[in-house]
Amino acid sequence: MQLQIKQHIEIVDKGNMFVIETEIGSSYLRYYISDNTIELFSAYVPQSLRGNGHAASLILFALQFAVLNGYWVRAACPAVKEYIRQYPEWSYIVKRT
Repeated sequence: MQLQIKQHIEIVDKGNMFVIETEIGSSYLRYYISDNTIELFSAYVPQSLRGNGHAASLILFALQFAVLNGYWVRAACPAVKEYIRQYPEWSYIVKRT
């Protein structure tokens, strides 16, 4: 039998980045908003926190934020591009340039 326990992750919007803060360190996804488009351009998760789903949680939060605020998404970060490739249901909000 395998038991999976999901931890509660709190994401804070700092105005130019979404952040997960822990005692070990902070993970973030930086963004820039212009012309009804949110550009997701830089993600970082400390080595000690990798594999905990922080990057995916931040990206999902950003995509939901975009939908709720009526923004198109420009995926300038490789992690965001990969997430959208894995979950193509989000491709409808990606701005094609």
